[in-house]
Amino acid sequence: MEDNNADSSVDDPVLIRICRFCSVQSSVSGNFCPNCGKPFGRKNQLSPKILWGVIAAVLVVLGVVLAVFLTQQASAKNAAEEALASQVAAASSAAASSSAAAAAASAELAASASAAAASEGVERAVRKVYVSELESSIEKDAKARVKKGTLTGPIRRVSCTPTGGGSLDDLTSLTTTFECIAVNKTNKDKTESGYVFTSTMNWDDASYSWHLGR
Repeated sequence: MEDNNADSSVDDPVLIRICRFCSVQSSVSGNFCPNCGKPFGRKNQLSPKILWGVIAAVLVVLGVVLAVFLTQQASAKNAAEEALASQVAAASSAAASSSAAAAAASAELAASASAAAASEGVERAVRKVYVSELESSIEKDAKARVKKGTLTGPIRRVSCTPTGGGSLDDLTSLTTTFECIAVNKTNKDKTESGYVFTSTMNWDDASYSWHLGR
């Protein structure tokens, strides 16, 4: 990616935190919100826009989980009834009980697997919302630099991509480094170029920082 007319100096990293009480974003190094004075924390550190996005994602995922769970339950019930009827017809009540227990255990395992998949789906949805917030913050910063004359506009959009083989699907990672480009030009070959920002996202405490240049 091309870095057009970028400032030769690398800016100090900008740390953004979102207050869980008043939802105000601030770039402070302390542990207390400069707006309401309450401490920063992990839970509910989302702006209203992020919170509604997360709620919508959670509702969709829970709807899918419920449908899967009900389907598994119905299948397990049918399997247990068929197994019991077969064993009763063969005059083996002990075998029938065993088959019913096996079917119930299978249904329980399937439900547990579905719940685990749903939890991972919610976490991925939350991370995508955080990345969208990061892109919006960098775009706002880049446009402010254009007004100051340190960058050349117009800034059309910002796109962030994990670097170093990172991925949003890797939920074991507590931090992810992104390379973000503030696009200000579309080339003749349909490629885009702009200013490169390097950013680090801390998933554990919902904070992120960035600076201009690699």
